[in-house]
Parts: sequence; C-alpha cells; structure tokens
Amino acid sequence: MKSKYILFILFASYSAASVAAFSEEESSQLASINQKSAGEVKTALDNLNKSVDTQIDNNPEHRSLILSLKKSWGEMIDKKCQLETVDSKGTDAETTEVNNCLVKSYQEEMKYFDAMLP
Repeated sequence: MKSKYILFILFASYSAASVAAFSEEESSQLASINQKSAGEVKTALDNLNKSVDTQIDNNPEHRSLILSLKKSWGEMIDKKCQLETVDSKGTDAETTEVNNCLVKSYQEEMKYFDAMLP
C-alpha cells in the first residue's frame, strides 16, 4: 500500500512540473482534474480497505489469507495500471489515466471482497 502512495506522489509531482508550458488557466484546470482524480483514488482505496477489514472481522481464521490476497492483488493492480497507461506516460493525461485505472481496479477488488461469504 505504501508503494501506491509513493507512486501517487510521484505522478502528482511529475504532473505539477509538466504544466509549466501551459497558460495559468490551463495549468489550473489540469491541476484541478488531477486533484479530483487523486481524491477518487483515495475514496476507492478507503472503501476497499473497509471491505477487507469487514471480511477479516467476519473471517478471523482466514486473516492471513485475506491479507496475502490483498497484497498480491495490490501488486497486480500496480503492474496492470503501469501497463494499461504506458501510452500516456509523459503526457498531461498521465496522472488522470493512472488514477482512473487505480479507481476501477480498486472498485473491482472491493466487489470481490464484498461478495465473499462470511
């Protein structure tokens, strides 16, 4: 999970440095879009963590398996989003595209954990 936050910070700082060629209004719009998508990532990750915590509470005997699955799934999501957004690397859309991928993937993972039998 720490790697996700580090990745997010790197993308946010990269996008902030890349807006220098834009007008102030365009830079502001891009920053606003990136900020909104970052908020959506945080919300999706928070919701996912709640789902995982609920399943751990419902299935304490499977705690280590659930946490191991979450860790593996997180690693897969990181790699998947890197691969799916390779075409936007270095563009103004990079941060938002990566964030959209993360949100979609976290929501899919959350649905899985929500559907687990108690």
